[in-house]
Amino acid sequence: MAKAKFSVVFPIIFLIMFALAEDCMGCQVMLGDCRKCGIRCSSYGRHAEAHCDYRYEGGACICDFPCNPPPNL
Repeated sequence: MAKAKFSVVFPIIFLIMFALAEDCMGCQVMLGDCRKCGIRCSSYGRHAEAHCDYRYEGGACICDFPCNPPPNL
């Protein structure tokens, strides 16, 4: 009987954890080259983080931010 309860509880816990993790995921946008990357990214809010990804030719500005409605630019 204990094994049957465990087999039901474990998938439920897993699904709850998956749902919570999805809510914590942020959004990401590419904003062109790396010049003034931080300034452009700051328009996405105070929790936005800018970094340059040099895997792209010349570098690309990547902005990570919480998924809220997009800003008015």
